[in-house]
Amino acid sequence: MMKGAQHGETIILIPSLEPDERLPLYVKQLREYGLTHIVIVDDGSGEAYQPIFEELHDNGCVLLRHSKNQGKGDALKTGFQYISQNCDPSAFVVTADSDGQHAAEDVYRLAVEARRHPDALVLGVRNFSEGGIPPKSLLGNRMTSFIFAMLYGKKLSDTQTGLRAFGPGLLAFMQEVRGSRFEYELQMLISCIQSGIPIHTMPIQVIYENGNAGTHFKAVQDSARVMGVLFSNFFRFISSSVASSVVDLGIAWFLIDFLRPILGEQHYLRILLATVIARVISIAVNYVLNRHFVFRKEDSQGSLWRYLSLCGLVILLSSTGVYVFHTIFYIDEKIAKFVCDALLFLLSFQLQRRWVFAARRKQL
Repeated sequence: MMKGAQHGETIILIPSLEPDERLPLYVKQLREYGLTHIVIVDDGSGEAYQPIFEELHDNGCVLLRHSKNQGKGDALKTGFQYISQNCDPSAFVVTADSDGQHAAEDVYRLAVEARRHPDALVLGVRNFSEGGIPPKSLLGNRMTSFIFAMLYGKKLSDTQTGLRAFGPGLLAFMQEVRGSRFEYELQMLISCIQSGIPIHTMPIQVIYENGNAGTHFKAVQDSARVMGVLFSNFFRFISSSVASSVVDLGIAWFLIDFLRPILGEQHYLRILLATVIARVISIAVNYVLNRHFVFRKEDSQGSLWRYLSLCGLVILLSSTGVYVFHTIFYIDEKIAKFVCDALLFLLSFQLQRRWVFAARRKQL
C-alpha cells in the first residue's frame, strides 16, 4: 500500500450503481498500483447486481449498501462517514467512478499528488479538447465551467470530474457539503471556494466507453439540480437586492407621509430625511441578508466596513458612468443609468464574494 510514516493510508472510495463486470477488473487494476484499501458503496443497485458486489467483498473490498438508490452525493457521504469512523484518522481519500472513466494509473497519480497538497482538494481533470467525447458531455462541461468561472472566480476545465482526492483534515468538511445526487460534486467545489480551501488540478486521461452509455446521469433532472446549485448564490443575491429595494421604497413612502404633519412646509427636508433614513435601513437589511443568507459568512470580521466602502464605490462609479455616457457618447441619462447599474450589480456581486465576505483560508 502506498503510504508514508507521517501520512497514513490511502483509501479509494467508489460509489456504484448497477455496475457491470468492468468494476471487479478495475479494482484488480487498482490493487496492481498498491491501492488495496478500497471502499465500495452499492447505491441501491438491486438483487441482480449482488453477485458483482459479493465478488468485490470476497476479494477484500469494504462493501457498504443503500437499500434503495439515494444518489451519488449520499453514496459518497456514506463512504466518508464509514472512513471517519473506522479507518486511520490520518488517511487520505480518493473518490473514483465505477463506470470505467478513470484509469487506475491516474487514480494512483492523483493519490500521490494529494500528498503534496494535504490541505487542498485535488481534482483529476480531463482535456475536453481531445476527440471522441460525446457531444452532450462536451457541451455540458464547457458550459458549466464557463458559468462557474464567471460566478465563483475559479477557472476549472472540468467541474464534473468524479476523480478527486483530499487529506484527512477535509473529511469532516466533505460530509457537511449539501447535496445528495450529482449536484453534490459541484457544491463541493463551491463550498471549498467559499471556505478558502484551495483547489488543485492534475490532468488525466479522457475515457468514454461506448459513448458513455454506462452513465446514470439523468439529463433533465440532474441538469436542473446542477444548474440550481451553480446559480444558487447569484439567485440569493438577486433576492436580497430585491428585498432591500422593497424595504427602501416602502419605508421612504411611509416616512414621506408620516413626516408631513411634523415638518409642515419643509418639503425638501421631509423628502431628504425620508430618503436617507430609508436608504440607511435598506443598506443594513442588505448587509445582513448578504452576510447570513447569500454568502453565509457568520464570522466575517470587518465585513461591515468593507461593505460600506463598496457602497460608496458603487455610488461613485454609477454617477461617473452616467455622466461619461451622457456627455461623451450622448446616451440618454436614464438609459445610461440602467446600463451602469446593471454592470455594477454584477461587479458588486463579485466584489462582495471575493472581498467583502471573502473566506480567510483555514488552517487545517
